[in-house]
Amino acid sequence: MSLIRNQLILLTAIVAIVVFLFVKGYKTSEATIAEGSGTAFAQAFDVQTYKEGQVKSQSEPMQQRLAELEKAGKSITGLQNLIVLWDSLNNQFLSAYYMGQYAEMEPTEKNWFAAGSKYYTFASLSNDSFMMSEAAKKAKGAFEKVLSINPNNLDAQTAVAVIYVQIDQDVMKGVGLLKDVVAKDSNNIQAIFTLGMLSIQSGQFDKAQERFEKLITIQPFNPEYYFYLGEVYAKGGNTPKAIKTYETCKTLLKDEAAKKEIESLINKLKNI
Repeated sequence: MSLIRNQLILLTAIVAIVVFLFVKGYKTSEATIAEGSGTAFAQAFDVQTYKEGQVKSQSEPMQQRLAELEKAGKSITGLQNLIVLWDSLNNQFLSAYYMGQYAEMEPTEKNWFAAGSKYYTFASLSNDSFMMSEAAKKAKGAFEKVLSINPNNLDAQTAVAVIYVQIDQDVMKGVGLLKDVVAKDSNNIQAIFTLGMLSIQSGQFDKAQERFEKLITIQPFNPEYYFYLGEVYAKGGNTPKAIKTYETCKTLLKDEAAKKEIESLINKLKNI
């Protein structure tokens, strides 16, 4: 089934996790947060009301088509069609909703992972706090189903960890899951990157340095890792290393505008 092929695999954390932790405004210290500190958004999101509203916003022919598919929605084919149709209407949330129903009907690791990935992507990009919270909760539930089938699915474990950090505000539990991923796979880019970003945000630059230096040994031509390592050196007061690292980053970039931004950072550091 095409809609659960590789492109539905978790947004390879370099994009998704940055959005989730930084656009959403994560600022809590890994070192000081209390475990089990609660949920960020307590209010319930009414999926049925939302779905009805989205159907009514469509043209009459589309409403009729959706009604027909909804009647057939208890079948595999009906759910497949609803997933594809809501995708075509650019509604990632309802596409994820029906993917979740599909996974309930055929509860395989692959299907639960696809459902979790869809919800996770929506949560990463949503500006609506209630919908984001609902999608993240559904994503975590789907990824936990994946882990119940295959405890060694480290992509799913990493996603669950990020949701614990950002939505449940249980940073210690999230960090524990990420460290467990690294214990199982010492070169796991997603987990190391996430831990590195958390270390930057919490001001633990020694840990961040260690993690981004590790990433560079794994992927030595990735300019993003050099960018964040340069930031770590700069914030830690090691200006010469920051300049050298930013210069390496610039040589690896293809975008001219990005190169100019890095050059500006280098010049500012040289004038300190």
